Amino acid sequence: MVKPIVQDKGMDHTIDFLRDGYFYFSKRMNEYQEDVIGSRIFGRKLVMLRAEEAADLVKDTAKFKPEKSIFELSTSLLREENGLFYLADINHHQEKAWFQEVFSAEKREELEAIIRQRWEERIEAWKINPSIDFVTEMEEMWVIAVCNWLGIPIRANNLKQRTTDIQEFVQLFSKYGFNRWKRKQAKNRMEKWLVFLVRQLRAGRIHVDEEKILSKLAWYEDESGQILQTGKVVQELLLLIRTFAASSRWVVFCQIALLENPGLRDRLQVDHQYVDCFIHEVIRYYSITPFAVAKTQEQLFWKDMFFDKNQLVLFDIHGANHHPDKWLQPDLFQPDRFLDILPDFGEGAAKELASANENITMQLMKVSLSYLLRTDWIAPNQTFTCSGTEIPARPKNGMPLDFYHQSFVEDM
Repeated sequence: MVKPIVQDKGMDHTIDFLRDGYFYFSKRMNEYQEDVIGSRIFGRKLVMLRAEEAADLVKDTAKFKPEKSIFELSTSLLREENGLFYLADINHHQEKAWFQEVFSAEKREELEAIIRQRWEERIEAWKINPSIDFVTEMEEMWVIAVCNWLGIPIRANNLKQRTTDIQEFVQLFSKYGFNRWKRKQAKNRMEKWLVFLVRQLRAGRIHVDEEKILSKLAWYEDESGQILQTGKVVQELLLLIRTFAASSRWVVFCQIALLENPGLRDRLQVDHQYVDCFIHEVIRYYSITPFAVAKTQEQLFWKDMFFDKNQLVLFDIHGANHHPDKWLQPDLFQPDRFLDILPDFGEGAAKELASANENITMQLMKVSLSYLLRTDWIAPNQTFTCSGTEIPARPKNGMPLDFYHQSFVEDM
């Protein structure tokens, strides 16, 4: 017997979605006490899912195909780890031949070293000018770091414009809805910039270290022995830039979690397993990339419910990471919930193996967390709230902080 999909009441819920942002999905599913809800947004019918087993369903390429027309948050990027769901562009890259060649363990170590160097420079600058907007500082720092790592030259007088363009490109949705024009203009400027650099490099007019990813990609040969087209090189560079520039948001939320839970600092400074728990809880609690979208390949039945061909389906990552049936007190920030989930690798070879296989975003979060723990801050009369109407998520009103102290903490 076919079970009907519960439909959200009303003709179209675009206004509700623009008001509530991605919280709209969980709000509706909690209201109906269902993990599968039909709705209509921007005139398009869709089915919202958040059950854990639904993730396996939408990742099944025999049944679903990625749909990138909405936010570019495709299920092809959906990952699950230790019960958490998130989107990971970098994992998507690993299927590509060029990526296996240029993104070695040495490249990971190089990126980590660059991030550490940038942190040291920023801390010295904060000692002189302690009043900062932490969000802006992180965005600029990560743009510099990522460009240094890729081998992309960036001038100091262009830094603010490049950072603005990259953040517009990273920002897939804003409180103004689909801000396509602004994002498209930023992307066009970035593409022109990168096309110019690739052509200049190939013409021998600029020099880039041959070990840098820009150089390796510019001269990478495909199976037929042909170098990649300039447009292809630029698109791959854009995806890498977006992936790692967005990592600055995770650092911002690590800082928010520390400021709002100061009692965790002492334990984090001495307990490496608890650091892993903390980072996983940041990813669960904040879910900065909150959903993924797919379309059905053919008609199908799932849990006695019928899905027509080309049915738009949205997997609610934020909702799954806050599902009351899976997580105890899901709206509280509690790293301890992962103590019985994450393995303790201890020290020595086992820990080194775990680190080598670790999600690179999580490793960079660890590096940044070690610097956050060795610095003290004053947050002047502010609570940090986030809007569901910005993707990736970010604090509504920036993050003004005053830096006032640096201490020694062992690197993680």
